[in-house]
Amino acid sequence: MKTTTILFTFFIGSFVFAQNSEDLVPKHAVSVFSVNNVNLLQKISLDDLVKYEFMEEVQQELFDGSTAGKTLKDSGIDFDQKLNIFFGRAHDFELSGFTFGIKDKDQLFEVFDDFLPAESSYDGVDFYESYFNRIAIKGNSGILFRVSPNMQQVNSIADSIWVARGNDDPWMYEYPELQEVMYDLEQSGELDTLMVEEIYETYEYEDELPIADEDPNTKTYYELRDSVEVSMQQLYFEQVCNELFVSGENLRKSSPEFEEKLAHDAEGVFYFDNARSLTRNSSYYSLRKDHPNFYKQLEELYAGNILTGDLVINDQSIELKIDAKYGEQLGDIYANITDAKFDKNILKYIHKDNSAFFTFRVNLREAYEQAFKTITPMLESEDDQMFTMLLMMWELYDEFLNKDAMFDAYRGSVFGTYNGIKKVKTKKYIFEYDEETFDYTEEEVEAEEDMPLFAIGFSTGRLDIAERYLERMSRIEPSMHNEGDYWVVDQAILDAAPMYMILKNDLFIVTNDEDMARNHSEGYGADAIDKKLLKKAQKSGFMYGYADLGRAIENVPRDLFNDEENEMIDVIRGKSGMIEFTSTETSSEQTSFNLIYNFEGEYESTGTYILDLINSLYVITK
Repeated sequence: MKTTTILFTFFIGSFVFAQNSEDLVPKHAVSVFSVNNVNLLQKISLDDLVKYEFMEEVQQELFDGSTAGKTLKDSGIDFDQKLNIFFGRAHDFELSGFTFGIKDKDQLFEVFDDFLPAESSYDGVDFYESYFNRIAIKGNSGILFRVSPNMQQVNSIADSIWVARGNDDPWMYEYPELQEVMYDLEQSGELDTLMVEEIYETYEYEDELPIADEDPNTKTYYELRDSVEVSMQQLYFEQVCNELFVSGENLRKSSPEFEEKLAHDAEGVFYFDNARSLTRNSSYYSLRKDHPNFYKQLEELYAGNILTGDLVINDQSIELKIDAKYGEQLGDIYANITDAKFDKNILKYIHKDNSAFFTFRVNLREAYEQAFKTITPMLESEDDQMFTMLLMMWELYDEFLNKDAMFDAYRGSVFGTYNGIKKVKTKKYIFEYDEETFDYTEEEVEAEEDMPLFAIGFSTGRLDIAERYLERMSRIEPSMHNEGDYWVVDQAILDAAPMYMILKNDLFIVTNDEDMARNHSEGYGADAIDKKLLKKAQKSGFMYGYADLGRAIENVPRDLFNDEENEMIDVIRGKSGMIEFTSTETSSEQTSFNLIYNFEGEYESTGTYILDLINSLYVITK
């Protein structure tokens, strides 16, 4: 049922919306994916949708004998409007869920049959609950959501209550006998991983930490912590509901970027507030509590860092358009990072028949200088020993660092290619383990592996540094040697295949493609990528990527994946198409990206193409 519920939420939810359902997206949402079902259902018929096997099995579980003969069209969901799937973060809790439209509430709860009516403190709002999940319905709009408190805060409060009741610090509780045994074995060198499980089985532990006295009504530590978690969950649940149903606060009102995206005529739009997602992460709880001044400056640095995008489905393509917006401080750093000259030499090493490649350029020196200028004042403002030591170390590093040599060693342009696979002979070890005696044996056998052929390189003005480094390494590593046009490291991959390093044309290239190293150390010449792709790569801001999906998938080595993963990849095999990723130049305000997948084949529509793929994946994983 759990798997089916997830599939229902994702696949069926992707066709759901309600009038004004956007008004129920909480203001704490940091990511939202909104699907325009009016547009989407023109390309994917609901009648066709329910014919797929994954939909049939979902319906069988959602509709029991009492609803025999009904389909999802009878579920009470309004399929003419949008769905908004969200995930949110506040300082003290996280929340997730989706908002949707309701056509018939009675029919709706024949689908959500695990939810029972709950008491409501809000006029015009009905509540239903199932474990920690809640549904709130206002008018013809609904929100299904869950609130989870920050566990660091839960632990902190539970620890305080536990100790205040006269107990020892719960995290100092140990088993001295076990610790002594483990320590003695470790010191004697007799401890190995095969013994650990057996040692632990020798000792029986209590599942719960002991209580302070023998009163059976006194809670154990874990029972206390669970109570704190439930209480805080209810507290934050009420906070979210008060904001939505009393104050009328929501993301649509608090974020002009989200409001603007909702008006777009696209099959789907998304919103991601990277600033709040980062600074309100639970891992920042201690920083916010112990260093509030530094944390506040960090929030100011990331303020305004928002990604928005449109998902557009055309007859033979799927397009994702993304805008990344920044605040002034962060924007200046990003603008300087991408202010690097494109090195045309890298294009010589991209073969016209390669399956996939990317180019990327970043100005590390400008990025470093801007980061130093921005972050050191933040460290200096914090009156703390750790921050002061970090500041001292960074300032000394900056003063004595030979930045000319360091940043000239990497000039900014990077490229990578994928050129298919090659069979290599290698050796494998077969292990056999006896669970009763804990004995194991190993046997070495000859094998043949599929090795992906790749190349990755970057532009440099200091090939002399790389040459000196490789020369020194070759003195202490016999497997490394100079072959004139390139360096070789023998048996570097799978203990069988060599790795090659090419230092030519102000580029440092690492590859396992023997043909490239031996015959094309100066580049592919007339066999390099054609002028059309060359110009796209040069003009595409700081990043460009291209992949022939059909060829790339066909050449993916099966040995890199387990049987289940290979079954999933096999679903994609045989489907052809081209993926292209481009970016604009980065300003201090924003960067735009575009990802387009052009596919081929005989399909009724883009919608059926996508559903065919989903159904194939479902069949092999059910």
